[in-house]
Amino acid sequence: MEKIIEIHHLSKSFGKNEVLKDINFSVNRGEVVSIIGSSGSGKSTLLRCTNLLEKPSGGQILYKGKNILEHSRDISAFRTKLGMVFQQFNLFNNHDVMSNCVIGQMKVLKRSREEAEKIALKYLKVVGMS
Repeated sequence: MEKIIEIHHLSKSFGKNEVLKDINFSVNRGEVVSIIGSSGSGKSTLLRCTNLLEKPSGGQILYKGKNILEHSRDISAFRTKLGMVFQQFNLFNNHDVMSNCVIGQMKVLKRSREEAEKIALKYLKVVGMS
Protein backbone atom coordinates (compact mmCIF):
# COMPACT_ATOMS: atom_id res chain seq x y z
CA MET A 1 0.00 0.00 0.00
CA GLU A 2 1.21 3.48 -0.87
CA LYS A 3 1.53 5.72 2.18
CA ILE A 4 0.01 9.12 1.42
CA ILE A 5 0.36 10.77 4.85
CA GLU A 6 2.85 9.78 7.54
CA ILE A 7 3.00 11.47 10.92
CA HIS A 8 6.18 10.87 12.92
CA HIS A 9 6.61 11.98 16.56
CA LEU A 10 4.27 14.95 16.11
CA SER A 11 3.94 17.28 19.07
CA LYS A 12 2.13 20.53 19.71
CA SER A 13 2.28 22.75 22.74
CA PHE A 14 0.52 25.96 23.61
CA GLY A 15 2.92 27.50 26.09
CA LYS A 16 3.53 24.88 28.77
CA ASN A 17 0.39 22.94 27.83
CA GLU A 18 1.45 19.94 25.71
CA VAL A 19 -1.62 19.04 23.66
CA LEU A 20 -0.08 16.47 21.29
CA LYS A 21 2.78 14.23 22.41
CA ASP A 22 4.65 11.79 20.14
CA ILE A 23 1.79 11.14 17.70
CA ASN A 24 2.55 8.53 15.02
CA PHE A 25 0.30 7.17 12.28
CA SER A 26 0.04 6.78 8.53
CA VAL A 27 -2.74 6.85 5.95
CA ASN A 28 -2.53 4.66 2.87
CA ARG A 29 -3.98 5.47 -0.54
CA GLY A 30 -7.73 4.79 -0.54
CA GLU A 31 -8.12 4.70 3.24
CA VAL A 32 -10.71 6.74 5.06
CA VAL A 33 -9.64 7.72 8.56
CA SER A 34 -11.79 8.90 11.44
CA ILE A 35 -10.28 10.43 14.54
CA ILE A 36 -12.43 10.01 17.62
CA GLY A 37 -11.96 10.95 21.24
CA SER A 38 -13.38 12.93 24.07
CA SER A 39 -13.77 16.69 23.99
CA GLY A 40 -10.42 18.39 24.50
CA SER A 41 -8.34 15.32 23.62
CA GLY A 42 -6.54 17.05 20.71
CA LYS A 43 -8.44 15.77 17.65
CA SER A 44 -8.92 19.19 16.06
CA THR A 45 -5.40 20.26 16.96
CA LEU A 46 -4.04 17.14 15.27
CA LEU A 47 -6.00 17.86 12.10
CA ARG A 48 -5.05 21.54 12.15
CA CYS A 49 -1.38 20.57 12.49
CA THR A 50 -1.66 18.00 9.70
CA ASN A 51 -2.97 20.69 7.35
CA LEU A 52 -0.56 23.30 8.78
CA LEU A 53 -3.34 25.53 10.01
CA GLU A 54 -1.35 25.24 13.27
CA LYS A 55 2.43 24.90 13.31
CA PRO A 56 3.50 21.71 15.10
CA SER A 57 6.05 22.09 17.90
CA GLY A 58 7.97 19.05 16.68
CA GLY A 59 7.92 15.97 14.52
CA GLN A 60 7.47 15.31 10.84
CA ILE A 61 4.51 15.34 8.46
CA LEU A 62 5.26 13.48 5.25
CA TYR A 63 3.08 13.73 2.17
CA LYS A 64 4.05 11.02 -0.32
CA GLY A 65 7.40 10.76 1.45
CA LYS A 66 8.24 14.49 1.47
CA ASN A 67 8.32 16.50 4.67
CA ILE A 68 5.81 19.32 4.27
CA LEU A 69 7.30 21.18 7.23
CA GLU A 70 10.36 22.11 5.17
CA HIS A 71 10.18 25.73 4.08
CA SER A 72 10.67 24.81 0.41
CA ARG A 73 7.34 22.95 0.24
CA ASP A 74 4.33 24.70 -1.31
CA ILE A 75 1.75 24.58 1.49
CA SER A 76 -1.11 25.80 -0.73
CA ALA A 77 -0.49 22.99 -3.22
CA PHE A 78 -0.39 20.47 -0.37
CA ARG A 79 -3.70 21.73 1.02
CA THR A 80 -5.40 21.09 -2.34
CA LYS A 81 -4.59 17.37 -1.88
CA LEU A 82 -5.72 16.91 1.73
CA GLY A 83 -9.42 16.98 2.54
CA MET A 84 -10.83 17.35 6.03
CA VAL A 85 -14.37 17.72 7.31
CA PHE A 86 -14.67 19.39 10.69
CA GLN A 87 -17.54 18.83 13.09
CA GLN A 88 -18.58 22.46 12.73
CA PHE A 89 -18.26 24.42 9.52
CA ASN A 90 -19.76 27.55 8.09
CA LEU A 91 -21.41 28.43 4.83
CA PHE A 92 -21.44 31.93 3.43
CA ASN A 93 -24.91 33.21 4.37
CA ASN A 94 -24.82 35.83 1.62
CA HIS A 95 -24.17 33.20 -1.09
CA ASP A 96 -26.53 30.70 -2.68
CA VAL A 97 -25.86 26.93 -2.72
CA MET A 98 -23.99 26.98 -6.03
CA SER A 99 -21.77 29.86 -4.97
CA ASN A 100 -20.90 28.08 -1.70
CA CYS A 101 -19.97 24.99 -3.74
CA VAL A 102 -17.75 26.78 -6.27
CA ILE A 103 -15.95 29.43 -4.24
CA GLY A 104 -13.43 27.05 -2.68
CA GLN A 105 -12.73 25.34 -5.98
CA MET A 106 -12.05 28.69 -7.62
CA LYS A 107 -9.92 30.15 -4.82
CA VAL A 108 -7.97 27.08 -3.72
CA LEU A 109 -7.90 24.87 -6.81
CA LYS A 110 -7.82 27.79 -9.29
CA ARG A 111 -10.63 26.29 -11.37
CA SER A 112 -12.67 28.44 -13.73
CA ARG A 113 -16.22 29.23 -12.65
CA GLU A 114 -17.53 27.08 -15.50
CA GLU A 115 -15.47 24.05 -14.44
CA ALA A 116 -16.28 24.55 -10.75
CA GLU A 117 -20.02 24.80 -11.45
CA LYS A 118 -19.94 21.64 -13.58
CA ILE A 119 -18.27 19.70 -10.75
CA ALA A 120 -20.57 21.22 -8.12
CA LEU A 121 -23.67 20.33 -10.11
CA LYS A 122 -22.46 16.73 -10.45
CA TYR A 123 -22.25 16.36 -6.65
CA LEU A 124 -25.38 18.38 -5.95
CA LYS A 125 -27.27 15.88 -8.14
CA VAL A 126 -25.83 13.00 -6.06
CA VAL A 127 -27.34 14.46 -2.88
CA GLY A 128 -30.60 15.56 -4.51
CA MET A 129 -29.91 19.29 -4.42
CA SER A 130 -29.55 20.08 -8.12
